[in-house]
This record gives sequence, structure tokens and C-alpha cells, in this order.
Amino acid sequence: MFSSEGMTCPPNSDVAAACGHRRWSSGLIGCALLASEAAAHVARLCRSNPRLLSMLVQEKCGDDANSSRFAHDFKTLADVLVQRVVSKRIGRQFPELEGNVYGEENDTIQNNKGQDVTIQVGETVEETLQCLTKALGDDLDSAKSLAEAAHKEFESKDLNVDCYPAEEENLDLEKIGIWIDPIDSTNEYINGNIDTINEYGFHSSGLHCVTINIGLFDKHSGKPIAGVINQPFFEFDAVKGWSGRCYWAYCDGQKSLNSLPEFISCNQELVVTSNSETDAAKEVLRRSGYTVATASGAGYKMLCVALGVVKCYALTKDSTYAWDTCAAHAMLASQGGTACHCHTADGPLTYRPKTAGGGRAHCNAAGVIASRDPQTVDRVHALLSPLHLHCSSS
Repeated sequence: MFSSEGMTCPPNSDVAAACGHRRWSSGLIGCALLASEAAAHVARLCRSNPRLLSMLVQEKCGDDANSSRFAHDFKTLADVLVQRVVSKRIGRQFPELEGNVYGEENDTIQNNKGQDVTIQVGETVEETLQCLTKALGDDLDSAKSLAEAAHKEFESKDLNVDCYPAEEENLDLEKIGIWIDPIDSTNEYINGNIDTINEYGFHSSGLHCVTINIGLFDKHSGKPIAGVINQPFFEFDAVKGWSGRCYWAYCDGQKSLNSLPEFISCNQELVVTSNSETDAAKEVLRRSGYTVATASGAGYKMLCVALGVVKCYALTKDSTYAWDTCAAHAMLASQGGTACHCHTADGPLTYRPKTAGGGRAHCNAAGVIASRDPQTVDRVHALLSPLHLHCSSS
């Protein structure tokens, strides 16, 4: 672990105390990566059991609803449990981050008896089982399988990732906030469709668009500094079922590391956007020489940009949130790219700790433009910002 002066600071030592009682992370990104795979395991288990999935799919309401996104905004037991699994594992290894790990969902879900149940991952399988049994209306078999899945341990060798992050990182835990999107593209997750790759080399919809996003940001500057994206439904085998794929990135302003493919300029002048982007915005892009395609999931669309499959992600609407973009934004930043507002000249998106007022307090209200190429961001911004579209659905 490294102090701001560059000296090595072993934990719980006099040297560490001399460094101002701050703890510098050792393996936080690796921890988030393993947590994402544990979460993906839970998500796959829930999806493989239609009864389990259908039992607890309910509509969000009040401050929890992302009303500008869909006519109906749903959450599942999987969303809530995945979020708790990630939070628990990060908090267990880094107790200093307790209270600084934020998620899209609240922790309460209603069981089939109409009772509100707060989902918690306990210290033991038995503790978690007690909670899940109540949530699942005394369905002991389903609760037991989920509780065991929530406590399943993973190692780096279990991950489908091109390389593993270094164990030492120069991350001051006092400055770190974390946004979790437990299951991005919940509607695709619920529907469970399997879509083929389109003519441009990515999926337009279906389970492949589902991602688990974990984004680390600096609470003082608002800049994204690391990100983990897990695709739980990356590949299907008739015998083994679904398996996933993981990506990570780190950018602290001085060095950039990631597990993404080597930077290759996207030859296609291709912009990906939401299925409900306005015809006016699409037409402006097409007239300027861009090909426009659509896909589900903000995290997935930004991941496609980071992977070099598409050149740019653009959205004029106020329908993405901090938890959607933080992880992928860090990946783009590690490649020299960025994600900025669409309607304003405020520069890159920034992130802040969770506040009261529901999801709208953390909405990317001025839209999003994201690319590995800053010049592309500037060009698309110049095209779309004059439209000043303020639509209320995504």
C-alpha cells in the first residue's frame, strides 16, 4: 500500500499511523471483480428458475421509480440480492467503505403475502437463509439455494477476464465512493430473450445486454477512477448453461490500466443509442455521416464503445443515472476517452455520494455522449446539443 508521499505503509503499523491514519487500498478492484462474479452467479441462478423469478418481480414506485425511463419500472429479488452481495463483500474486506457503497435499489421487497422484507446478506448462510425464507414465502428449497449462492466464494481463476488487476493500488479509501448497478437492463433480464449478434457486431437486445456495473469515483473531484463490468450472460452452453465475462479498468490521473482489448480505432462511423431515442436526433447523426444503431442497457452500450465495437454512445434524454455510467466511464477514461453531457458544455460527467430524493438526484439530466475518441465526443456534441431535447422517456 502506498501513501501520498510514496512510502510503503503496512497496515496497522506505526508507519501507517504516521501517514495520517489513512488506509490505502490493496486489491479493491480485484475485490470488486470477485464480488461481481459472485453477483453474476446469483443472477444466473435466479434467471434459471422461472418460478423464483416470477415470484418476486414487482413494480417500483415513488422515489425508487425511474419514471423517465419506462412506462413501468421493475425490480426483482435478483436486483436487490445482487446489490447486497456486492456491498457485503466489499464491506467485509474494506470496512472503511461502509456507508460509501451506493446502489440503484433499496433493500426492501414485498413477498407474496404482502409483507415488506428487507434483504440482507448475513455473516453465515444460515442468517441469509432466514431472511430469504421470509422473502420467498417459506419456499425453503429456493431460499436455501439462493443463500448458498450468495455466500459462494470465487477466485481469480474462476473469472473469464483477460488479466487480473494488481494487488496494490494507490487509492485513498477516505476519498472513494462506489456506485453499483446490480442488474442493468432489468427488463431484458426479466424477459430472458436471447438475441443474435446484429450486422454491426453487437447485441441489440436480450440477456447479452444485461450487465453488473461497479464504478469507483473520487468523492471530492467527482471523477471516475475505476470500473468493473460483468456480463453474466455472455455465452451459453447446452450442458453447462450460461457463463459470464468480466472487464475492469483503473485510471488515477497518473496511470491507466485495464483488461480491455488493445486500442483499435473503430472503422465504422457508428453511433449506438437507446431504442427510444428521438427520430430528430437520429436524423441529425445520419445526415452527418454516422450510422445509427440501437441496443438495450446503458452499461452494455458504453461497454461496446470501450471494446471498440462502436465509435460512440449518444443519448439526448434524461434517462441514465450515476450507477449506469460510472463503471464504463472509468473504462473509457483509462483509454483516453470520456463521457460528457449532451445538452450542456459542462464537460465530463461527475459522480457524488448518494443523497436523499430518490434516483432523480443522480440522473444524467443533460444526456450522455461517450467515446474512446475525444474528437468524436466533441463532434457529436456539436451536432446534438442544439436540439435541446428534454424528453421524459427512454
